Amino acid sequence: MVEIEYLDSPHSTEELLEILCPPVRNWFKDSFPDFTRPQKLAIPAILDRKNLLLCSPTGSGKTLTAFLTIIDKLVRLALDNKLEKKVHCVYISPIKALANDIQRNLIGPLKEISESYLPDRAQEIKVGLRTGDTSQSDRQKMLRNPPHILITTPESLAIAITSPRFQPIVSELEYMIVDELHSLVPTKRGVHLALTLSYLDTLLKVPVQRIGISATMEPLEKVAEYLVASDDQESRNSSSSVSIAKVSGSRELDLDILITHKKFSDLAVMKILDANIEAIADLISAHTTTLVFANTRKMTETIVQRLRPYLGDLVAGHHGSMDKKIRLNVEKKLKHGHLRAVVTSSSLEMGIDIGSVDLVLQVGSPGDIATALQRIGRAGHHVGGIPRARFLPTSVDDLIELAALQSAIQKGDMDRLDFPENCLDVVAQFMIGLVIINEMDIDEAFEVIVNAWSYRNFEYDDFIEVLDMLEDERRVWVDWEENTYGKRGYSRMIYYTNIGTIAPDNSYLVFNAEGSILGQLSGSFVSNLRSGDVILLGGSTYRVTNIQGTRVNVTAVTGYRPTVPSWSGEARSRSRELSNALLDLIGHCIISLRKEVDPRIILRDAYGLSNQVSNAIARHLEE
Repeated sequence: MVEIEYLDSPHSTEELLEILCPPVRNWFKDSFPDFTRPQKLAIPAILDRKNLLLCSPTGSGKTLTAFLTIIDKLVRLALDNKLEKKVHCVYISPIKALANDIQRNLIGPLKEISESYLPDRAQEIKVGLRTGDTSQSDRQKMLRNPPHILITTPESLAIAITSPRFQPIVSELEYMIVDELHSLVPTKRGVHLALTLSYLDTLLKVPVQRIGISATMEPLEKVAEYLVASDDQESRNSSSSVSIAKVSGSRELDLDILITHKKFSDLAVMKILDANIEAIADLISAHTTTLVFANTRKMTETIVQRLRPYLGDLVAGHHGSMDKKIRLNVEKKLKHGHLRAVVTSSSLEMGIDIGSVDLVLQVGSPGDIATALQRIGRAGHHVGGIPRARFLPTSVDDLIELAALQSAIQKGDMDRLDFPENCLDVVAQFMIGLVIINEMDIDEAFEVIVNAWSYRNFEYDDFIEVLDMLEDERRVWVDWEENTYGKRGYSRMIYYTNIGTIAPDNSYLVFNAEGSILGQLSGSFVSNLRSGDVILLGGSTYRVTNIQGTRVNVTAVTGYRPTVPSWSGEARSRSRELSNALLDLIGHCIISLRKEVDPRIILRDAYGLSNQVSNAIARHLEE
């Protein structure tokens, strides 16, 4: 049973400053004008060691809310020379770009506090990063000299806790922060993370304090239960509790839909793209910094290439198939004002600090309200900022969906998350991970699984069937008399190379003439490549010199028309809530037509659409 408490009494600025130790208090006073409402609600709860779910609008200081009390605790230990070589806090990010950004944004304040507010005798507070991009040598250094704050991803954490050398450094873990929960819990990644947290809980000497962060999600109670479920173990004979700090009330938004050609309804898709590119270039030129969101990596590459004649090197691309160093360089240049625009798919939609962005452009409907809000919130991403976003449709049908999306956002509608449960493929993988180090009692393994929220209703018979399947496939051995099982043969290698639920793309690494990695291409795309083909990656063109194994060697070229790569797993779906909003809009228009009332009136008056947008939609429906 999970006990849920809503926090509704914010503390005063004076009370919060009094809570903090002098170095952190003075740093905060010199860095910020005041605490935000989420901070006034949540910081005392974190200080009281309460599990917390924090849900508030983008740009309201959620990350600092989660970390401030933890930084204060570590600074106090550093002053007393009591910082040990162990991990005090684990921060989990759903994407590597956000993890990299959090590392930078933690190191900065900690350095400021150390240099300006702490005596020289104070110990250094260390921040470490462990993701799929972390080198083996850096991982070994981390084991020898553990960071006090570890930033990681769900998959990297799952691998780490199966290491006998890693387990001791997290055995006294105090804080667990899970960021962007709304992007995890409705997916199998969230199911896998729930199992990982349940297993981690068995390794700890005392229960860890859990803090969940997200800007937009419903239903909050279920998400809160997900966050703390594995802490409710019978062996501890106690129930879990969690506090919810919800700051309601949408931020003021500046939204509009732009039709970029007067004959929009009659144009083919590629002609609409031509018109959109010209409009995007004009909008970028009229603003200081613009973030352009496309819905696929392929479209991201296309837009970057098409914008280069207008903006040259002042525009860059950013997506997950570009190499880490290139992505980080793009983020750095954007933050320091060296770029006028960045085009991205989803890799920059979360809470990454990329400096001041004054305009967001969304090309095509993103398919759900939550994603749209995340992307819109990248503009004006600071306390008190007003996000400004413009939607550019890619077809008439897309225009209608964008009109419904804008209406849903303005009414405050929100996607309700669905929670996958009892996923047999995920639990099969996890059961192998449980015995990577040592064999395990079968009933104890089942107990770990059902303590994860996503498997709270998992049947023992189903568990045994999965175990039988793993035995038949020779992934594990089972001793039914001793009631134990363990790994078999190459299970360890199979587990480490296939961990997680992100579908493998059979990726090929792309190398330039100097031997540097440029990014990745999908196997299905590379299978059609030949030496001499010219491809587009990161907005630049390259000629394929040869393909060796899973390595594609290229040289930079200019003046050629390239083939734009495609990647698998980018099919877009539409959320239930946005579908309902779309049906409502179409339904209102159809009723108007049946009543011989001009639907343009409904679209203008009820939906607040411009004459141009209303005309385009009405004309399409009338036909």
